[in-house]
Amino acid sequence: MALSAEIERVMNQGNCLMPDINICQNDLANPTEPLVTKIMVHYLRSFGFRMEPPYKIGTELAHSSREARLFLIRVCRQVERIVQISFPNKTYTYVDIIKPAVKKTLATLSYLFNHLAYYKVFKKKVVGPVEEALKLKDSLAAELKTKSQQLEQCSQNTKECEVAINQLKKDLQDTQAKLLPLKKSCSEQENALELLELQHNELDKRIGHWEQLVVEESQVTELREKIKSASSHVESCKTELASKKQETKEHRRIIENSQHIVASLEKATAALSLCKVDDYKESFKQLEAVEKQLPTWKVNYQKRLQDAKAKKEELGLCDQRYEERSQENDAENHKLLNELKQLQVDVEDRKKRLEDLSKNLVELDQRNLGQDQLYAMLNEQIHEALGQNWHMNST
Repeated sequence: MALSAEIERVMNQGNCLMPDINICQNDLANPTEPLVTKIMVHYLRSFGFRMEPPYKIGTELAHSSREARLFLIRVCRQVERIVQISFPNKTYTYVDIIKPAVKKTLATLSYLFNHLAYYKVFKKKVVGPVEEALKLKDSLAAELKTKSQQLEQCSQNTKECEVAINQLKKDLQDTQAKLLPLKKSCSEQENALELLELQHNELDKRIGHWEQLVVEESQVTELREKIKSASSHVESCKTELASKKQETKEHRRIIENSQHIVASLEKATAALSLCKVDDYKESFKQLEAVEKQLPTWKVNYQKRLQDAKAKKEELGLCDQRYEERSQENDAENHKLLNELKQLQVDVEDRKKRLEDLSKNLVELDQRNLGQDQLYAMLNEQIHEALGQNWHMNST
């Protein structure tokens, strides 16, 4: 009677947890190798194991091929590991599945079904936080990768801006050096013009004085020719001085524009961030305008771009910033790893609690089994004591 009750209980558990296999009472009362194999395969699949038998269960013999025997051994080992979670000394071997005994099969299935029931109850509570933590880790890793790419792009833009600023500073120095001799030449021309104007005034005074005097016609003609030549020379000097002044003004305007652009680029570099890429583009447009106005600067700029590799030492500041950002990212990663470890510790604690609950349930099952055995013994003793009367009353 106790055995039939145990069979009934295990059968109900199996059909409730795995309705696909449809266990009946006769299957557990007389277990066979195909039935036990079928139940164990479905049971392991419930935990996510990939179990594909290399033979057709129920129509072929399990020991007909080496692959089939290896498959059954692997199933037995996996079942044994699950059983030993709460009963470290218990085993489940190849013989137990080839020649299954009723009591051992019932005891093994009872524990396995209880373990599966608790697994389904606590699956969401235990696995859910772990999955959320893993998703959070993946999202943070993706965000960290995006931020690193943005930082690298910003660093590259900063390097290009600094190279352009250094080039403009050098070109500005070259232009100022070229302007110095032009200023000197202009000053000399102005001095010469002043001298010529003084001479012209003196000649005008002489002409006025000579006109009041009576002189020979040849001297008057000669003097007029000198005056004409001096006047023409003065006019040519004025024209040349005006062109020099215009050229000087043009150079001054170019230098002022260059200085304004350099100052703007320095300010943009000091305050450069991810949100000011548009300012950098606007400065780059101004730089193109300057290059259009000064084609010679553009040629020099293209030549010096090819020598940019020799100036890596000048970009040490940007490398230092990048290292600082990398250290900050490493600190964040370390923090996330610590949080993940804490979650793993919590999962282990919950697993231990689940194992304790499983042990308590097994103890309760053993107590119930003892009570069933005691009830059966009492029934036998009463039957022996009452004899035929007990049989008649029971019928």
